[in-house]
Amino acid sequence: MKAIILAAGKGTRMFPLTKNTPKSLLDIGQGLTLLETQLHSLQEAGITNIVLVVGYRAEQIEAKIKEYEKDFEISIVFNPFYDTSNNLISAWMAKHHMTDEFITINGDDIFDSIVIKDLLKSKENITMVTDVKDEYDSDDMKIVSVNNLVKKVSKKVPIEEANGESVGIIKFSGHGPKIYTDTLEEMIRDPENLQVFYLKAIQQIINRGFPVHQSICNEKDWGEIDFHPDLKLIRQYVSKTKLVDRIFEK
Repeated sequence: MKAIILAAGKGTRMFPLTKNTPKSLLDIGQGLTLLETQLHSLQEAGITNIVLVVGYRAEQIEAKIKEYEKDFEISIVFNPFYDTSNNLISAWMAKHHMTDEFITINGDDIFDSIVIKDLLKSKENITMVTDVKDEYDSDDMKIVSVNNLVKKVSKKVPIEEANGESVGIIKFSGHGPKIYTDTLEEMIRDPENLQVFYLKAIQQIINRGFPVHQSICNEKDWGEIDFHPDLKLIRQYVSKTKLVDRIFEK
């Protein structure tokens, strides 16, 4: 099993913090970066084969991961179009790493290892990690699910219709990798798709009748950094869970 982390974007909504630093290297507490928390949680779940799709300030990420070469097998994929495209392109750039089962992860996610451990239990071709909240907002990547199958996934899903949220972590196994890469390869040929989220590919897969299952996690077991208030909440989480202490004990 490998994990493909999509971390090429500029993170403009986090300026000025990301003006000279990629979002994945933001300090989320006690000197620990977002990327390091991801690596730690993946390692706890038994995954050490990592593919990093980078773009913005790529040299900083490449320098950071040198500290982890002993414990991980890390491959770098550079997306030269990070400044003019969305993350569908980053996913497509990594397609040659999608030959066997794998997990894709948003580069701005922080998650407990239990999220990955529960996801790995799924035997389905495609399984999306989701959570359920009391309220959703317009910026949430909302979903509509029926009988544990995802039917819609988009920020444009009406709030009143949403009954879940995409966490930004998806597992592909069995026929899943081919279904996904075939879809990416087709979509990349349409210029309109240069500016879309990779989850549009998941919606297209659903529209074609392929089932996308869900692995529901506790909303307290993950977070994402989109805006400045998110970083404050993440730092509180890191302090409360003593994540830094757990990492440096290893």
